[in-house]
Amino acid sequence: MIFDTEKYQQTWEDIKQLASTKLDLLKVDFLGKAANIAGLILFALALILLVFAVISFGCIALIFAIGQALPMWASALIVVGLWLLIMVGAIVFRDRLFFNPMLAAISSILFAESEDSKPADSTGLAPTGKEVHDE
Repeated sequence: MIFDTEKYQQTWEDIKQLASTKLDLLKVDFLGKAANIAGLILFALALILLVFAVISFGCIALIFAIGQALPMWASALIVVGLWLLIMVGAIVFRDRLFFNPMLAAISSILFAESEDSKPADSTGLAPTGKEVHDE
C-alpha cells in the first residue's frame, strides 16, 4: 500500500488551520468576557460613588434637621453614630451584600455558554415555542 503523502500533508494543514481558528475563537471569547467583567466593575464603582454621594448629602441634611431640636454637635454625633452602625453592618454582612452577588455576576459571565458551543437544531430553524402536530 502506497502512502499518499500529499493527502496527509493536506490533512495536517487542515488540522493546524482548525487549531488556529479554535485558538482565535477562544481569544475572542475571552476578550468579550473580560470586557463584560470590566464593564460590571466600572458600573459597580460608579454606583458606589453615586450611593456615597446620596448618603453624604442625606447625612448633612439629617444633621441640619436634627440640629433644629438639638445642638449642632449633638446632631452631628447622632448622625456619625448612625453612619458607624451602617458601616459595621456592611462589614459584618459584606459576603452576603457585596462578594456573593459580585462573584455570581462574574461567574455567570465566565461560565455562560457561548453561541458556538450550543448544539445546533437539525432543521436550522429557530425554536418558536409552538409545537406542530400533523394529523
